[in-house]
Amino acid sequence: MTIAKRCFSAPGKALLAGGYLVLDAENSSFVTALSARIYAITSSQFVDSTLPTITVLSPQFQEGEWSYTFCRSPATGFVSVPTLTPNRRNPFVQSAIATVINYLSATGTLHTAMPSLTITILSDNAYHSQPSDAVPPFNKHLLPIAAVPKTGLGSSAALTTSLVAALLSFYGSMDPVASEYKTILHNLAQLAHCNAQGKVGSGFDVACAVFGSIVYRRFQPSIISSLPSAPTSSDGEMEASYLLSLKNVIDADWNVSTGACAVPRRLRLLMGDVTGGSETPAMVQMVLRWRKDGGDSAAAVWTALGKANEKLIAAMIGLGEQAAEKPEEYDSFVDEILKVSAMGIRQLGLSNGGRTGELFSLVVDAIVEIRDNLRIMTIRSGAQIEPVEQTRLLDACSALPGVLGGVVPGAGGYDAVCLLVAEAAVDAIAQHTEGVFEKVKWLELREEANGVREEDVLEIEKFL
Repeated sequence: MTIAKRCFSAPGKALLAGGYLVLDAENSSFVTALSARIYAITSSQFVDSTLPTITVLSPQFQEGEWSYTFCRSPATGFVSVPTLTPNRRNPFVQSAIATVINYLSATGTLHTAMPSLTITILSDNAYHSQPSDAVPPFNKHLLPIAAVPKTGLGSSAALTTSLVAALLSFYGSMDPVASEYKTILHNLAQLAHCNAQGKVGSGFDVACAVFGSIVYRRFQPSIISSLPSAPTSSDGEMEASYLLSLKNVIDADWNVSTGACAVPRRLRLLMGDVTGGSETPAMVQMVLRWRKDGGDSAAAVWTALGKANEKLIAAMIGLGEQAAEKPEEYDSFVDEILKVSAMGIRQLGLSNGGRTGELFSLVVDAIVEIRDNLRIMTIRSGAQIEPVEQTRLLDACSALPGVLGGVVPGAGGYDAVCLLVAEAAVDAIAQHTEGVFEKVKWLELREEANGVREEDVLEIEKFL
């Protein structure tokens, strides 16, 4: 019996406000979902087997196949997931499978007769640097996935989330995009992602992949770190204890905040892929060391950055409300900002822009304050959060008409820049910067409100 194919996708992310501070549960961050998505397509023929397998295919990359089998304890229900392709490690795939299957076993929803499953993974081109603009959708590379440079859009979080959604649908008979299952999907994806990375991160990338564009406040790391490791040997007591702990952790209230917050209409994030690279874990450690050893001066910068982030979030929410409640005033002001730079937008808003203009001025001010504090952190910590080269680039872009400002997103570094611009100014910005900023490639991306969703399988497969 052939089981109908299904496809689930999860978006990439851009952390517009909240770099580093997102690590603390008391701080809010503004993270936007992007139109770049990773897709997981399930296909299976129901064949009863005592050793079902899951094969994950990534046809865009060389050596893009990973296979796993289930070894289920008849006494406890614990499932180990040994790889059948030992020379090809993919910790995110293996962790997603092991986490979901054991949770379903712990809840009693994993059937004894389990069909084997094939999951095909497809990623939009924006996740990886491309040889040229003239490439087909789901472009195929001649290298293994680990050897293809990434653009920093959160591919591992989107991959993990789409995989978890596909597995919950297929083996758990759940609708992972339905509101009643979103929390379970989120908690499973967070745990699987942390286990694959070998550390408990802030989780904003996974939260964005699940919920879309949000104001995010993280969970307490102890929720995950308190969970015992999965047993590696046959010990019934340890297996039973692990399954119970896993179920309790996933079903618990993590007290994570994921309030919806989108970029207001007629504005757009313009993402630039910058030729270069950064070691985010090393930078995070440098910043945390500076914060710990920096005393009151470090605390003052941390606090000032948090206030600037809150100012930007509040102004963006306010602009969204103005766009809906006073559309004529809002549209009139957006028309005006197409003619002036960031500082011109600020002055225009303060002089005669009404409430809408005031909010636009606050956005410009907040971005300037965020960058000022990140540059102080760069100097004092030694971490290249906003390197000199990125400062020059962002300053030059902020002088262009229609640009409210820009940041080096996330943890910063040399990988990318993110501009907040009037949507109608995008083509002019691209023309102004063509041939001037040789290391920057503007990505064909848009901000999206939605996170994980189900796709039309035929619409995706027609590009293969």
